Amino acid sequence: MTAPPVLTAPPTGRRPVMGWLDPARLLPVAWPVYIELMSGVIAGIISVVWIARLGGPALATVTMASTLENVLMSVILAVSGGTTILLSRAVGASEHARLRPVLRAAFRLTAAVTAVICVVLFALREPLARLVLGSDEAAAVRLSVDYLTVAVPGIAVFYGQYLLDSTFKANGDTRTPMRMAVLSNVILVVADPVLIYGWLGAPRLGVTGSALALVASRAVTLAVTWRLYRRSPLLREMSAAPEAPAAPGPGPVREILRAGLPLGVDFLVRMTAGMLIVGVVARFGTDEVAAYGTVTRTLLFLTMAAYAMRQAATIVAARAKGATDDVLLAASRSSSVRLGVAWSLLGGLAVLAFGGLAVDAVTNEAAIRTAAHGQIPWLAVYITLLLCNVTLSGIFLGGGHGRALATSTTAGAALQLCLAPLLALTPLGLTGAWIAMIVNAGTQTTVLLVLSARQILKAKEVTA
Repeated sequence: MTAPPVLTAPPTGRRPVMGWLDPARLLPVAWPVYIELMSGVIAGIISVVWIARLGGPALATVTMASTLENVLMSVILAVSGGTTILLSRAVGASEHARLRPVLRAAFRLTAAVTAVICVVLFALREPLARLVLGSDEAAAVRLSVDYLTVAVPGIAVFYGQYLLDSTFKANGDTRTPMRMAVLSNVILVVADPVLIYGWLGAPRLGVTGSALALVASRAVTLAVTWRLYRRSPLLREMSAAPEAPAAPGPGPVREILRAGLPLGVDFLVRMTAGMLIVGVVARFGTDEVAAYGTVTRTLLFLTMAAYAMRQAATIVAARAKGATDDVLLAASRSSSVRLGVAWSLLGGLAVLAFGGLAVDAVTNEAAIRTAAHGQIPWLAVYITLLLCNVTLSGIFLGGGHGRALATSTTAGAALQLCLAPLLALTPLGLTGAWIAMIVNAGTQTTVLLVLSARQILKAKEVTA
């Protein structure tokens, strides 16, 4: 496999300049990740539409399961993200013998984490359902137990897919994970109505059918991905390399966790802060909550693009660090700053110009529309800051500064969680909650921009 365009060296015979790496060169790595992420979002929406026809308890069950999966995703992101970073560094340094111990550690770590989580969640599936849904919701609890009985063992497939995807991405191949995500979601979209409603002669399984469709679609995709992995260039390079002697220092498991834990923490903190802010918004009535959910969901195409660019930047920075190419690493930082600022400004302007139209297209409820239109100006400021810090964060993850990212995310979220309930009690009302969210995103963006500027200036001094 050829290296991604972003990894090509600057033209020879000319002095390297920090700005030679065009931000557009990140796009060939980023756009497949974007499709991968969006295909999952779209398939999830379609699944919810099918389940919603079964009634409130069924919809509550799937909502609870989706929330649980988001929490579990932070665990596998720590493993798969750390694996991608370490493998990318090894590829960048052409240390193919280093691939084997990292892959062994990654598979063992994934197996251990999967076994613990599956056993614990399977044993506690009923208490968990009662805790989340409430003991009075007997019908929803029963459906949730049925759903989790199938879905919890399927976590092994979910985690396995993330791990295999990380091996392709480490070698610059983001298109294979994209194709596998599309394949899985196409299977899910077809299997959902068949197993939920008993189409084509299949038994009518309801909520349990939804869980079976999800696990089956992922299992088929994992089998296809495994075959592709066995023939992948990364595995061929590893097989051709001699066995590497044990390196001094921390073992590969600790290295994976050291590199990947900031990613898991970042995801978990962002998700938790988002869930808790909904509780603050709920104080102002169901119309405001519905408006908040509407305006934030219409922005998925913007936020998913930022996360895609983050993954691309993580891969580029990790390979540059592995190759000890300080010029490329500094140039990638500069490019990520320019790309992050440009995308965030574009996103903010898009929200101001088209946010109202998007809300009007989603709902016909006049009260929700009015509430949403009142939130859009604040959302435009918030999304501008959010898109910038998400895009920038990839450079820190891949460049070995993940702790700075996790610290800035946690500090910003802590400010939001302290300020939002307090400001909501003032005459500011709901505007206070938005101000708290803006303070959160602004804190993260300021910290990352300052650190990026320092690193870029330091690199310029070294190459001067």
